[in-house]
Amino acid sequence: MRFHRTMWFAVAACSLAGRAAASGSPPPQSVAAAVALATDLAKASGIDGQARFAAQADALAAIPPEWVVPCLDALREATPAGANWLRSGLERAADRGGDALPAEQLAAVARDHARPPRARGLAYVWLKARQPQTAESLLDAMLDDPALELRREAVDKLLASATARDDAAQRAIHRQALTAARDIDQIERIAGWLAEHGDPVDLAATLGFVRRWLVSPAFDNKQGAGFAKTYPPESPAPDTAGWKPVVSTDKHGGVDLNAAVATDKGVLAYALATVEMPVAGAAEVRIGSPCAVQVWVNGQPVMQHEIYHASEAIDQYVATADFRVGANTVLVKCCQNEQTEAWAADWKFQLRICDRLGTPLATQRDPQ
Repeated sequence: MRFHRTMWFAVAACSLAGRAAASGSPPPQSVAAAVALATDLAKASGIDGQARFAAQADALAAIPPEWVVPCLDALREATPAGANWLRSGLERAADRGGDALPAEQLAAVARDHARPPRARGLAYVWLKARQPQTAESLLDAMLDDPALELRREAVDKLLASATARDDAAQRAIHRQALTAARDIDQIERIAGWLAEHGDPVDLAATLGFVRRWLVSPAFDNKQGAGFAKTYPPESPAPDTAGWKPVVSTDKHGGVDLNAAVATDKGVLAYALATVEMPVAGAAEVRIGSPCAVQVWVNGQPVMQHEIYHASEAIDQYVATADFRVGANTVLVKCCQNEQTEAWAADWKFQLRICDRLGTPLATQRDPQ
């Protein structure tokens, strides 16, 4: 059996190697060469060099199964395009490897928090296809995993365990799952189940939305000129006298500026929040809005997106900012354009501050 498997891989490798060589990318001759090829392919970006990237992916697809796992670490610094090309080559190599792909190595990668999350996710998928019981057994230790896709699988397994339990046990399991979950759709599904069973969830608090704001009067944004204009609130210590306190009651922390300021067009407004951070350091500022937005943290610019009515998804825009321990200010500039269509009426935003997994970090003091 070993002889036939080896011969099969040799034929496959020769076929793919011919394709790679024809495109100018020689096949790797050792595991070190395969890792070097994967590392180079991970840097792929843009639309230039597509033929070369395809040839490199083809060359990776020809490697023996025991070389696949060492190549996974190239995903650590991969660009989005590079990750796609790497997956293309390595997944084909894994498919051709079949059961010869070392299951013990796959399990080791899936368990190892020091490996790249994308590598761990791929290793888990391959292991699950070959040894589903072994893969499932790993999930019990992954409820707080730093790889989101593995954490999601672990939460789904936990939720499945609630079947046929009594009501109290099911609620306890769903509460545990809610604490572990980070994906928005999974959190909303769990919260929906709890609400249906008499245990309502404050979804905005669970997701960590900033809900207490001071909102300015309207400023001019005719012809979109206000987005680039520096108004007084953009000073390091804005004067908020006369600004309106607004507390969002929306389940997604939405701040409705039509209601808070006025239903108008060609205007903009500022919203200022003070948040408490448990530690100093970098955190992700995540904002969603159908309007053009800019964000500052402690007076420092964080992001700006001059896009109108394209989307308003949760975590639509994400940027990293430095926070100090204790009180920090977050200023949002939200601009409404002059489109009069009904679908362009919304003037709002929602914002939360999280770690890279989506764990909420910021809190706010009750003004009372």
